[in-house]
Amino acid sequence: MVDRTQKEITNPERIKRIIGILRLDGRDIELHLPNYIEIGKIHHTGHESFNVKLSSELIDLSGENPEYIYINFVFSGVELFGKCQFIEQSREYLTLGYPESLSSRTKRRYPRVKLSEELPAWLSLYDFSEIYQAELSPEEIPIEYSRIYWEAKREEVDIKKLLLMIGKELKNISPFTELVIYNEQNKNTHDAYIIRKSGKILFINDCSSVQSYTRFIPSEKIVNYSFLLNESRLRGVSKEETINELKKIINEDRRLGYSSKLIAPIFSKKGVIGHIKVVQKGDKKITPEDVKNIIALSRLLSMGMQKTTFVPRVESAIPGSVVDISEGGVYLKVLNDSAGADIPEGANIEVRFVLKDREITIKGKVCRKNPEEKSYGVKFSDLTDDEREALHNFIEDMLKKRSQKG
Repeated sequence: MVDRTQKEITNPERIKRIIGILRLDGRDIELHLPNYIEIGKIHHTGHESFNVKLSSELIDLSGENPEYIYINFVFSGVELFGKCQFIEQSREYLTLGYPESLSSRTKRRYPRVKLSEELPAWLSLYDFSEIYQAELSPEEIPIEYSRIYWEAKREEVDIKKLLLMIGKELKNISPFTELVIYNEQNKNTHDAYIIRKSGKILFINDCSSVQSYTRFIPSEKIVNYSFLLNESRLRGVSKEETINELKKIINEDRRLGYSSKLIAPIFSKKGVIGHIKVVQKGDKKITPEDVKNIIALSRLLSMGMQKTTFVPRVESAIPGSVVDISEGGVYLKVLNDSAGADIPEGANIEVRFVLKDREITIKGKVCRKNPEEKSYGVKFSDLTDDEREALHNFIEDMLKKRSQKG
């Protein structure tokens, strides 16, 4: 058993025993790669290292050689985290060094109160990027886009004019470009899902190579379809189904004659609302210079969009009620008449409820769900000072009332 009061395990033999038990039990462990999380199982344990079998044979780290890989797993009811040296990869097997320590996080950070009276709430699935879209400076913009920059910088930006200016420059890069604003019909395509979920650039530099679709990309700004593989796994999609979907994407790109493609997000005030898609065909490829220019144009368009009131919403609010609440998150149930509601674990959402006659809307992420009870645990993200104060005061009042009753 793991002592729940112990925050770190440093005994090497004990760490090896825990890893060995994971192998015998066939339990999953999470491997935190730089741009995504992969699931694996301990395949073999040795004296100095252990092997992990990946769930997807398409993941290839051999050419990237990351120095370390972080792992985490649940053991004796405690979530443990470790930092392992990456040694090598052979097909779907990774060889890792044993972590020097295993750390746990078990202490609750915020006091939580269970509500005796119903507190209505409304949930909206909401795809927003976790990447902060910093204001662009003139130095970051290619000189030929200076006029576009100052147009986007205007307080009363003319979006129509901005779109025409950006569209012209995109056509100079490739005649095969399109600008997509998301709606109910197109928001769930594979490409749109990746862009909405990650807020990053989706780039395939060589559509004739399967590796270009799945190869590990050591970048904070760019992803490929390895992101989709990981997200599908988290949603419970089978490995075979995910690989078949990826094959369809690759075959469709080849059927259309794509040689390379890049899809860049467009941001409005609250999140990703669409994307710019640029492809090349035949012998032409999207060059590093093209990538830089497309990113600059997408950010310029986002800069203009964020100054407008144009925020398309493609989701309807789902009614529910709060079960318990803290400054860190909320546990709530969806009402029975919302029969079609099924919010996936890991989804970004907005929760709207009223505290002391004040309506507040807070962004969060679904960290756990109970499908039978239609209940969800939501971790808040990016609380403002006012929101945190409102939550704190509400919880303090609830705790005070209970202590007085007791």
